Amino acid sequence: MTAEKTAGLILAAGFSSRMGAFKPLLPIGDMTALERVSRTLKKAGIQTVIGVTGFGRERLCSVFSAEGITEAYNPDYEKGMFSSIKAGIRLAMEGLPATSDGRNKPPDGFFLMPVDCPLVPPEVLEQILKKREEAPDSFIVPCYRGKKGHPLFIPARFAAEILSYEGEGGLKAITSRYEDRIVRLEVDTEAVVLDMDTPEGYEEILDYRQKRETGTGCGKEPGLKEMMAGRRLFLVRHGEIRQHKEKIFLGQADIPLSERGREQAAAAAEELLRYGASAKRIYTSDLIRAAETAEIIRSRMNLSEVVPAPKLREMSLGEWDGRFISEIREKYPQEYQKRGENLLTYKYGNDSENYYDLQYRVMKGLRNILKQEQAAGGGRDLIFVTHAGVIHVILSNLRGTSLEDEIRNRTPNGGVVMIEDANAKEKL
Repeated sequence: MTAEKTAGLILAAGFSSRMGAFKPLLPIGDMTALERVSRTLKKAGIQTVIGVTGFGRERLCSVFSAEGITEAYNPDYEKGMFSSIKAGIRLAMEGLPATSDGRNKPPDGFFLMPVDCPLVPPEVLEQILKKREEAPDSFIVPCYRGKKGHPLFIPARFAAEILSYEGEGGLKAITSRYEDRIVRLEVDTEAVVLDMDTPEGYEEILDYRQKRETGTGCGKEPGLKEMMAGRRLFLVRHGEIRQHKEKIFLGQADIPLSERGREQAAAAAEELLRYGASAKRIYTSDLIRAAETAEIIRSRMNLSEVVPAPKLREMSLGEWDGRFISEIREKYPQEYQKRGENLLTYKYGNDSENYYDLQYRVMKGLRNILKQEQAAGGGRDLIFVTHAGVIHVILSNLRGTSLEDEIRNRTPNGGVVMIEDANAKEKL
């Protein structure tokens, strides 16, 4: 498959409500986000570039004209992203003059490019097109350290099915039907998972661009082994939560400790003292079961402070969070089975996480804390109070073991795991 036969669909129809500013025209260096995405497509050889508009469409006219972007207006933009995907595919399939001979031909596939992700380099698109030759009729998504990013490649053979679908779940409902035709392509650029859906995300993108494109502070980051040199990391799983009448899916549902859980927290403090752990502060997930555990430990060890660290939260389970497992098994039997078969990659709904999403979030948080401790001249020991899933991914990355193996080795409530610098292996 060649770039000439592929269409690029830039999604720029949303309200930008979480961002608080009109995302397509936000400056990224000397260009707007929209210009950057458009030029990425063109540098990868994509001749047909369609911009899907909705909210604020009149503000994009001049950029569309200057960049040679064909507009696909989505009158249903209030219904969400899937309606914009449909609008772009519908126009592309009508046949645009996309080939060098000027003939109108529908494309063989589409790159789905949200304007939120403006730093994806053209090399990633070229890698996807090359992979397309090996995996015809497959969805292809670039991943960074296992986490899925952008752009998604959609083969044209699925266009009619997408255009006719009126049910819930949007594009994910379509792709979930074809798990065996989804290719996860690992790439070495974090840009594929960076988006500017929020002001914080925008600031991160600006910082990333400055470091990578201007060379300011862009030297190779130290590895985890180097960052852990001379340190001990204590991972403490929170105590037991207040019990329900039956087992629930527990992710980010915020449930306090039981009395037994408070006793487990006190026992964890005693174990830390036996290790001779000494830290100025305890970093903790901001979920109440972890925060309560951390405060009990802080008090018993007479430490100075507890620092909330949201990136140490447990995996989000979206709609399933806090619900009875029996209810989920009965209401979503096929999805429940898929989860059991694909524990690392499965997630239900757009607001949930899988283990690779969790890994990316947590390890980024760990690196930031290590940097902060180094800058502040912190001591030898670090104490994290967190959750089973978080402990799994940290141990996997510091020990160099498989995530699947670590998941099987469950840390009990109130359990303490220590990792020293000599055990840290380079995995990320």
